[in-house]
Amino acid sequence: MIKIEDLDMQGVSDETKMFMADVIEKLNENNAVEPCDLCGIRMLLTSYEMYRTASKRLIEEGPFTTDKKGNKTVNEANSVTKTYYFQLIQLMKEFGLTVKSRERIKALTPEVDQNNEIMNLLKKREEDIEIR
Repeated sequence: MIKIEDLDMQGVSDETKMFMADVIEKLNENNAVEPCDLCGIRMLLTSYEMYRTASKRLIEEGPFTTDKKGNKTVNEANSVTKTYYFQLIQLMKEFGLTVKSRERIKALTPEVDQNNEIMNLLKKREEDIEIR
């Protein structure tokens, strides 16, 4: 179990604080996090805050900016947003925080395997092999 107080959130936006409070609550509800996961949770916090900041800038400035010579260039917030978006999604997958990863994790539980015909067949075959 991790507490929100375990994270140093000084200088972090209120939006990120609320997001992380929800994440930690969800992970604790599902017993999906332990104190040793604190570093990964901190990475999630940082990635979310950086993604939020870069995407906000991208929305405000648009995908293009003008350089000192007056030429249109791609806003550097594009690549920063993309980088942190990728990191954020990867970390969310690791903690089972995406729809697909939650389904995958749910599929690996003993309760689901108990009613799974294929898993039961494999277990039976495994038992048959051990008996021989």
